[in-house]
Amino acid sequence: MGKIKAVFVGTGMIGAGLAANAMLNGYETVLYDVVPQEKMRENISHILDILVEAGAATRAQADQALADCQFSNNLEEAVKGAHFVQECIPERLELKKSTYAAIQKVTGPDAVICSSTSKLFPTKLQEDALYPQSILVGHPYNPSYLLPLIELCGGEQTSPEAIQQAKEIYTGMGKVAVVCKKEIYGFIVNRLSWAALEAAKECVRDGVCSVEDMDKAIMFGPGMRMAVTGQLLTISLGVDGGFRAIAEKYGEEPTPWNEVYAQGVDEEIANRDPAMGNTVDGVCKFRDHAFAELLKLHKLL
Repeated sequence: MGKIKAVFVGTGMIGAGLAANAMLNGYETVLYDVVPQEKMRENISHILDILVEAGAATRAQADQALADCQFSNNLEEAVKGAHFVQECIPERLELKKSTYAAIQKVTGPDAVICSSTSKLFPTKLQEDALYPQSILVGHPYNPSYLLPLIELCGGEQTSPEAIQQAKEIYTGMGKVAVVCKKEIYGFIVNRLSWAALEAAKECVRDGVCSVEDMDKAIMFGPGMRMAVTGQLLTISLGVDGGFRAIAEKYGEEPTPWNEVYAQGVDEEIANRDPAMGNTVDGVCKFRDHAFAELLKLHKLL
């Protein structure tokens, strides 16, 4: 494919944040918006400054990335030769669909178009599209310039090749792409975070704890664990034998799903970078080291 050309349509905090990732990872990066180009430049410069201050990029890297970045107020010109288009415009279905039509008249089916939408399903985004197979959701998590998560979700007409291509392009930007296999409200992560949020608010309303103690309970308990080993792997590590032994430990009736979870954990551990542990013992050592580093940041060690 050669050097990847990535175009970011909409340059608010999400679009500019993802563009910064692309720029810093060597992609030919174009920012398109209807706002003045100087405003686009200010947005991306601000994010690059944040990354430099956080130690995620050097000043030289940020300056070079900004120098190489292109800005445009002409959508058709911006997307010429694009391999990848990240759409981050307002959550208005007809606006998004008309934007895709304009893009695909130039790119044909070759450019993957990913929408940052958090609520519109990709099947709706594909309606009446010239090349619906190339359209899917690529939903980041705020702040998009630092959090690596991208949720990919295809619609009824999205091709498997488009999902794989998007996954590879995001990975090249330094992101971690996960695939939501069904069009469900909130996709994967918002369903999880909304459930945690409602439980937290309910505890405060019911007088169980204060807001501060609820946040501390999450930060220094399950939140720390989930940040390092997710949720299913975390629970598996807490039981000798993992999900295959969990029913017996807690006096519950075994279920066939426990074997599904167990096999998934086995695959997850096998797929880890060896430096992060490829065995249960190795994962636990990595986890404990990560916990110690997190606690140092919180000045608790």
